[in-house]
Amino acid sequence: MDTVFSDVVKAVISQYPLKVETIYLLSYKGKKAVWSIATEDQGEVIMKKLPMQENDIKFMIHAIDYLRDRGIHTPGVYKTLSGEGYVVHDGEYFVVFESVYGRNPEYEIEEDMRMIMRGMASFHKASKGIESPTGEFPSFLLTEWKDEMERRYQRLVNWKEEKTKLAEKNAIDKLFLKYVDTFLAQAEKALTMLDNPYYEKWVEETKINKTLCHQDYASGNLVIGSDNNLYVFDMDSLTVELPIRDIRKILNKVMKKQTAWDLEKFKRMMKYYQEVNPLTIEQYQILAADLQFPHLFYGQVSKYYEGRDAKWPLRKHFERIKEMTATEISKDAVLQSFLLQLDEVVSHGA
Repeated sequence: MDTVFSDVVKAVISQYPLKVETIYLLSYKGKKAVWSIATEDQGEVIMKKLPMQENDIKFMIHAIDYLRDRGIHTPGVYKTLSGEGYVVHDGEYFVVFESVYGRNPEYEIEEDMRMIMRGMASFHKASKGIESPTGEFPSFLLTEWKDEMERRYQRLVNWKEEKTKLAEKNAIDKLFLKYVDTFLAQAEKALTMLDNPYYEKWVEETKINKTLCHQDYASGNLVIGSDNNLYVFDMDSLTVELPIRDIRKILNKVMKKQTAWDLEKFKRMMKYYQEVNPLTIEQYQILAADLQFPHLFYGQVSKYYEGRDAKWPLRKHFERIKEMTATEISKDAVLQSFLLQLDEVVSHGA
């Protein structure tokens, strides 16, 4: 291991009541890093460097304890010799977690999908009523929905105007211009659907009652443990939010992997969720508004036009945008059919 890293890790881990044997760097991404540490007394532990503010770290640790107390399986946080849940070293924050062994669930295996959706529902249900030990929440996204959708809609409009004026258009510009009007119409429909008095009511209720979204409750952050329980990791992006943010994200992840929306799979996923944390017809209508927005198309186009993943060749960007376009276009008919069959889904509730 790099000497600088070694010195940092040793300085941090020395503040824990752990007998260290070996230290191994698992990943390093600038502001984030993960180490596997073998100990004599506790087996393997995982240490993470997290780019968070102190109050946000305190909230994350509190949320982990809150969720574990309510039956959610997630690695616990080790306390330092002084009883703290984190260490500050040279202005950076480090947290040591329990290690869990198992496999990531697979979207193609039906029982795994059931575990994911029931696990997500359990996570949302268990988070209700959470407060912050500091009086501050790291993120409160539920108040930003409309504004963020409108900003993204306007960016699509601006890119359309810019690319239309180009004398020479590359393959991505041409692909974007071919479909942008379709997706602007989707975005307009989403904003209209969100202009729903129940949405405002649900937001106001959530401001008071509080529920958390994980923001990346997906296979890569989940493990089916040797005890056959589903464990959720990476709690550093928690936000107070309507549960449908997590639901929309997992639906988009699953559907884009198979290139087209599948009504029956959509219904099954929601029925699994409904078994644990039932939503009402009005709440599913808000989910439909969020799904209606072309998040996948926007995300892939913005990645190219804003210069993220600049190392990707143009061909790779083109293929990804093409794939997201196909997935988004397949969504409309499925979403309309789902809304017509809401009674079937809602009646599946616990």
